[in-house]
Amino acid sequence: MLAIVSGGNARGWAGQLAMGLFDNLGSSSPTKRIIEPVRLFRALPNREDRFVAPRDIQAEVWDAWFKRRTEHDLILKMNTGSGKTVVGLLILLSSLNEGVGPAVYLVPDRHLQRQVVRTAEALGVPATTEFDDPGFRRAESILIVTVAKLINGRSRFGIRGAPGVRPLQLGALVVDDAHSSIPFVEDQFSMTIPAGETYRAIRDLFADDIKDQSLSGWNEIRAGAGSAVVPIPYWSWQAKLDRAAALLAGQASDDENQFRWPLLKDHLELCDVAITPTELEIALPTPYLDAVPSFTGAQRRIYMTATLADDSVVVSRLGADPATALTPVTPADASDLGDRMILTPLQTSRSVSISDLQLSMVAFARSYNVVVIVPSRFRAKSWEPYTTEIHRADTISACVDRLESGHVGLVVFVAKYDGVDLPGNACRILVIDGLPERYSPLERVEAAALGDTDVIRTNQIQRIEQGMGRGVRSATDFSAVILLDPRLVQRLDLRADLDVLSPGTRAQIALSRELEPALKGQPMARFDDAIRDFLNRDPAWTGPAKSVLDALPYPPPAPLPAYVLAEREAFEFATMGRFLQAGERLLAGIDEVDDAWLRGWLKQRAASYLQHVDANRARDIQRSALIDNNFILHPALDVTVPRLTLAGQQAALATAYLDHTFSDARSLEIHVEAVLADLTPAPVPGTHKAFEKAVQELGQLLGFGSARPDNDYRVGPDNLWATGNDHYMVIECKSEAVSTRISRSELEQLSHSVDWFDSEYSEPRYTATPVLIHPSRTPFADAIPRQGARVLTFEKLAELRDAARDWTQALTVDAAFKDESKVKAALAQFGFLGSQFESRWTQPPLPST
Repeated sequence: MLAIVSGGNARGWAGQLAMGLFDNLGSSSPTKRIIEPVRLFRALPNREDRFVAPRDIQAEVWDAWFKRRTEHDLILKMNTGSGKTVVGLLILLSSLNEGVGPAVYLVPDRHLQRQVVRTAEALGVPATTEFDDPGFRRAESILIVTVAKLINGRSRFGIRGAPGVRPLQLGALVVDDAHSSIPFVEDQFSMTIPAGETYRAIRDLFADDIKDQSLSGWNEIRAGAGSAVVPIPYWSWQAKLDRAAALLAGQASDDENQFRWPLLKDHLELCDVAITPTELEIALPTPYLDAVPSFTGAQRRIYMTATLADDSVVVSRLGADPATALTPVTPADASDLGDRMILTPLQTSRSVSISDLQLSMVAFARSYNVVVIVPSRFRAKSWEPYTTEIHRADTISACVDRLESGHVGLVVFVAKYDGVDLPGNACRILVIDGLPERYSPLERVEAAALGDTDVIRTNQIQRIEQGMGRGVRSATDFSAVILLDPRLVQRLDLRADLDVLSPGTRAQIALSRELEPALKGQPMARFDDAIRDFLNRDPAWTGPAKSVLDALPYPPPAPLPAYVLAEREAFEFATMGRFLQAGERLLAGIDEVDDAWLRGWLKQRAASYLQHVDANRARDIQRSALIDNNFILHPALDVTVPRLTLAGQQAALATAYLDHTFSDARSLEIHVEAVLADLTPAPVPGTHKAFEKAVQELGQLLGFGSARPDNDYRVGPDNLWATGNDHYMVIECKSEAVSTRISRSELEQLSHSVDWFDSEYSEPRYTATPVLIHPSRTPFADAIPRQGARVLTFEKLAELRDAARDWTQALTVDAAFKDESKVKAALAQFGFLGSQFESRWTQPPLPST
């Protein structure tokens, strides 16, 4: 670029002119005329030595893309670690050379942005991170930015309808790690209002509506304590929208919300809303990407993903052409994948404890870099005795730099299942300690409503696979992967769940499972031997490991479910104010949805659109939705709670349930371990729902009648057990509590639940014991327990979990869980008969202090 020189240097400047400043005009680099990516790669004059030649798989993808490059949308699927970043950069450089620019490379977060910039520098590809860079504006270099830089309410690229800003027309756009980028895109179309004046005003505006959905939730929200989350009904939100919008407008200048409010304000009537004791969340159900013309109007949009089975979210959330999900660009086969041994020590051998495994990782960390991924800060606490290297979003990048540079040891990353590359010695052992968790209020509402549907399972499994791929970044790379959480193992134990994984990961899991017979019942030292041999590249492992990946084919893309397209198109109709068409389109698209929970959830969405134009029909559809899914919004006065009974003898019911649910001892063991993991108290907001579900599942395993009235019908206790002889346990769970005393409000809640029981089960033959699950037996001085109340303390709960493991182990011997007499004997042995349970596991409250 020419620069203006001022001052007394005219003679020098004239001298440069005389020496031929114009001599090279018009003779730009020959690489600027090459558009075929493979040729372009080879012609790059300043690439580092490590980029000697393109990998075969990269060349295959480039060639396939080049033939289809004029298509508006394309999905590129490649294995994690197969060089996607290089592929994406060369595609954009090719597009620039062809005159299709400006070009933007989008990444989920700043950490990945740094990695892409480094790769561009190593290749000698012109790139910048600055929007104002003249090279980017003149379509001579690639802009590398996070999705939030492009998609936000004050985007410098331009927002539809914003005064004084003309949206920038883009030529080519790459969305790297498209699946990982989606949460960041969705986040831009949401607002969070923390507890404060505006929060309280909106809370009070919808107070009656919140009470109708959950009286216990309202009590927590009003008190400003607890972890309840309650959705505000769409019919109430629409009816009071003018007042709510006026209150929200005052938050538009908030540091975070100033970038979100412009994307929401024109479509508030479509938003979902949920409230907790500490915050309120408002969000569009689908990103309204038409608000960002630079994204929707880019001439070429390339979505790069790992080889995950489900690409429907790229269509439903990013607005990609549905046809591209059916015709992705892929290499000829899926064999270009690093080597992974995937072990599950705690589930394979009861001789291994968590502390055994943690001590083993400490020992390996003396020679290797060991990376642990946990879902939350709470989960990270169990690793604090073993390392000081616990990193969150703001420190992960610096830690990755150190891992790449040399030996660090044992490090823990909090909630970082994707967007981190750990090549070579940066990570030789990877531990996945826990399922990815959902934290925002609306995420928790969706998770409760959709439960274990394919939608939730697929999202979770894909994030697990992304996590497992962090340590292998090329075909020659290798990393041992340890799955520590029993819920992880359960997620990957079913055929349907395995089918969501990429072919390479499925093959590696299958090979690793061949080790289980030799490791079953063995101490951690035996697993250490396997890991050590793997890291030393024992041919007895490496040979079969290479063989299972050889010429592994990509599966043909699955057809997109009809409801995915219907959901997206219905939302587009709604943004245009065509609410009748929106509702009709969505209803037409869910006829073939087999999963009742998902069908009910989608019907509710259709009803929310129709509410704008036909409230009576919307109400009818909402009632129909409740038949499919009782975990969604309840219109007032529509609650009928079926009576819970114990129809038979406990042992017979337990045996029938176990025999029907579990095909073998392994599946029973894995399931019980997953239940007991959720039955572990944790002071993490939102975990109480999983805890309550675990209480319900434990009751079913033991042969009790078991229900969750508050969750299912918004009335009654957290859990209700029918234990036999018309006796019940009315259970309130305080699994997130940390107090050493029981509060007045906690005991009042238990008392209200008993009042509900007395009303619903009013006949004299029915009796109930009030049970509070709590860290303490001691109430505060002003807290009066209900007569006959009992407490299941966290200490006794830990003993109960151990007994449940021993009970399960007894039932797995010679398939004893299928024999009623053996099940009954085991129930009695471990104190789980209905006549034993209360006295064995619960205690009366201590005197108030």
